[in-house]
Amino acid sequence: MEFNVLIGGEAGQGMFSVELQLSEMLSRLGYPFFATKNYMSRIRGGHNFHMIRIAEKPVHALSGKPWDLIVAMDRAETERRHKPFLREGGPFIGPERVGQIEREAKGELQDVTATSVILTGLILAFIGADDAAAQSAAPDGTARKALAMGWDFAARWGLAARRSFAPQIGEHCKLDGNQALALGALLGGCQFVAGYPMTPATSILHYFSSVAEELPVHFEQAEDEIAALNMALGASYAGLRSMVATSGGGFALMTEAVSLAGMTETPVVIIVAQRPGPATGLPTRTEQGDLNFVLHAGHGEFPRVLFAPGSIEEAISLARRAFDVADRWQIPVFILTDQYLADSLQIMEGRVPTKMLKRDLPVAGADYRRYEITDSGVSPLTYPGLSEARVEVDSDEHTEDGKITEDRGMRVRMVDKRLRKFEGLRKEAVMPARFGDRRAPTVLVSWGSNRLIVNEAVEVLRAEGISVSSAHFGQVYPLTPQMARGLARKRLICIENNATGQFEQLLRHELGLKATHRILKYDGECFTVGELVERVKGILG
Repeated sequence: MEFNVLIGGEAGQGMFSVELQLSEMLSRLGYPFFATKNYMSRIRGGHNFHMIRIAEKPVHALSGKPWDLIVAMDRAETERRHKPFLREGGPFIGPERVGQIEREAKGELQDVTATSVILTGLILAFIGADDAAAQSAAPDGTARKALAMGWDFAARWGLAARRSFAPQIGEHCKLDGNQALALGALLGGCQFVAGYPMTPATSILHYFSSVAEELPVHFEQAEDEIAALNMALGASYAGLRSMVATSGGGFALMTEAVSLAGMTETPVVIIVAQRPGPATGLPTRTEQGDLNFVLHAGHGEFPRVLFAPGSIEEAISLARRAFDVADRWQIPVFILTDQYLADSLQIMEGRVPTKMLKRDLPVAGADYRRYEITDSGVSPLTYPGLSEARVEVDSDEHTEDGKITEDRGMRVRMVDKRLRKFEGLRKEAVMPARFGDRRAPTVLVSWGSNRLIVNEAVEVLRAEGISVSSAHFGQVYPLTPQMARGLARKRLICIENNATGQFEQLLRHELGLKATHRILKYDGECFTVGELVERVKGILG
C-alpha cells in the first residue's frame, strides 16, 4: 500500500514549508517516503508543485500512479493541471479550504505560517498515523497544537484514516542529493570549497557555508565561477583537498581552469549539477545533457574521471571516493548530478558512514622534482613550506622540475606520463551495479539519477512476467572492458534524460556496446516508474 500526495500553488505560498514539515514528521514516525519537486525559475508566482510518495516499504522514485490527495494553494493552475490525475474519490483540498486553515491558524495560534504544520497533521491523519505518536514527535508545544488542528480538520472534512498503514523503518536519516554529496565530500576530507550560486548546485554551497564555522572546511563564495575553480586549485596546491560545485552555465566559465588542473596535475573535485540547456534553458528543471560537455571540457589531452551517483548512498560513497582518486592520481574528478537527484528527499536506512579520509602530507628533500617521470604517470606530490623542496608548477609545458620548456622530446614524454595514469584508473574503475536476474535477455541501462527509477521498473515488469534486469553506471568515464561483462549479448535499452543518447554513444565508442533501443526524456521532468514501465513494454511488445 502507498499514498501519493501533490501540493501545488504559486512560489511563495508555502508548499516547500509543507514538504519540509511533512517529511520531518514522516521521518520521526518511521514512515518510508520519497519527495521531489517541480518549480519555476521565479521567487513569486508561476506554478510549483511538490510530490510526496509514502509507502509501507522503502521507495525512491515517483510511482506515476494517480494522486490520492491534492492540496491546491492557488486558484486555478493546480486544479487545471493535476486534478485530472486525482484518483477516483480522492480528496481535492482547494484554496477555499486552505484559506480556512490559514484563518484559524492566525486566530488560534496567532501565526499564519503554522498552516504548513496544520496541513501536515491533516495528511498524517489521512494516512492513519497515530495521533499520540505524532504529538510525541512534535518539536514543541506550538507544533503539537498545530498538528492537533490538522487532525481536527481531517475529522471535520471526513478525511481521517482514509488510508492506513504502519511505520516500517528503524534507524535512518533523511537527505536530499545535494546534502548527500556535501556529506560525502566531508568524509572524503574536503577542506576548501569555492563556488558561485547556481541552481541546482546552490544548496551544496549553502550547506558548506552553514557548517564552515563548526567543521574543518573553509567556504568561499567567489565573484564568479572562473575565480571559484582557480581558488580551489590554489588551495589544492597549498595542500588542501578542494572542491567546487556549479551547473552547466557556470561550468562553461571553468573550462580554462580545468585545463590548468590537467597541465599542473593539481587534484580537484568538480560537481556539475545538470539542468536543461543550452544557455539558461530551463534553469530549475532536470536533464542529463552535460555528459559530453564535461567529458571533453578543457583544451588539450589529459586524464579525468567522471562519476554519476544514482542514490543517496552512492552520492555519499562516490563523493568520498572522488577526493581520494583526485589526490592519488593528481587529476580533476567530476561528479555529475542533476536537479532531480539534487532536490529529491528520501530515507537512507542504517547508519551514515563516518570514517573520514585525509590527504597525505609527504616531506620531500631539496632534490624534489614535481613532475618526475614515473612508470605509473604519478609524480611525487608535496606542498610549499613543508620542507626544503621547491614546488614549481607551470601552465606551460615543463621539465621534471617544473621549469618551462619547448623541447619536443620532453613534451612527448610529459604527455605520455600524464596519459599513463589512465592505466591505473581503469584498474580501479567502479563496476556497474546490476539489479535483477542476470539471465534476463533484456537489460535496462542507466547512469546517474535514473538508477532507482529503473530498478523499481524492473521489479514491476518482472512481477508481470517480463524478464528484464538493469545495469547502472555510477562511473561513466573511463569505461573498461570489464564493465561490459554480461552485457554484450543482451538486448540493451538505454535510458537517459537527454535528446541524443549521450551515454549510449559513449558505450558504443568505448566498449562497442550498442543499445537496441533508447528511452529518452528531455522535457525537464524526471521519469516515473509507471511511465518507464509502459515505454519498456511498448518496445518489448
